[in-house]
Amino acid sequence: MYHISRGLDIEPYRAEFVAEGVVQVADFLQEQSAEALHALLASQPEWNLAFNKNGEHVDLSYRDYSGWTEQQKATLSQVVWAQAESEFQYYYKTIPIYDIYTRKLLPDSELNKVYELVNSRAFLDAMRSLVGDDSIAFADVQATSYERGHFLKEHDDDVQGKNRVAAYVLNLTKDWRADWGGLFHVFDSSGSIARSLVPAFNAINVFKVPRKHSVAYVTPFAAGSRLSITGWLRRGTPGD
Repeated sequence: MYHISRGLDIEPYRAEFVAEGVVQVADFLQEQSAEALHALLASQPEWNLAFNKNGEHVDLSYRDYSGWTEQQKATLSQVVWAQAESEFQYYYKTIPIYDIYTRKLLPDSELNKVYELVNSRAFLDAMRSLVGDDSIAFADVQATSYERGHFLKEHDDDVQGKNRVAAYVLNLTKDWRADWGGLFHVFDSSGSIARSLVPAFNAINVFKVPRKHSVAYVTPFAAGSRLSITGWLRRGTPGD
C-alpha cells in the first residue's frame, strides 16, 4: 500500500487554494511510496495513446503504435495537429486505473493499489481539508505519461454528470527541466496564463473545477517521461 506523508500539514496551503483556486503541495507522499510509484509507472509495459478524433476519445494501444512505420506515426501526428489548430485536442499516454479497479480488469495488478491510495481515508480527508468541501466522496484516477510531442490543449474539466469538485495531479517525474515543456498552465478569465507549475517529484497539484488549464507541448529534445497520477475529486459514488 502507498501512503501520504505522516507529517503532512495541509493548513498552510488552504488559504492559497481559496485565493487562487490552484495550489502545489510539496512532499505529499512518504518518500518510499513516491519512489515505489515512480518505479511502478516507469516499468509499465502497457499504455494507451490517447487523443481526440472529431470529438470522440480514442485509446490506441501503445504497443501496437510502437510497431507502426515512421511514416504511419508521422501521419497520425499530422492528423492530431490539424485538429489542434482550431479545436480541442490532446496527445499523451495513459493507463485507465479507475476502470482497471472498478471493472476488475486486472485483479492481480499493483495498479489497483493506486486507486486504493487516492480513495484512502487519509488522502480524501487531506483533499477535503485543502479544498474546503466535505462532499468529496471519492477520487477517480489514471496514470499519464507525456513524452516528446505530447500536449493537452486549454480546456476545463466541467463535464455534466461527473460531479467533479476539483482535479489533482500527483507528479512522479524526476529531474524535469522547464525548458523541456510539459508545464502545467492555469489561465485567468482573460485567457492569460495566471500560473505555471513545473513538474516536481512527489508534489501534488490541486485545482478547482471548472478552471481553464493546459499541459504545454513537450519539446523534441525532452529527456525522459513526464509521469503522473491524475484524476478528479468527485461527489456521488464510483460508477456514476
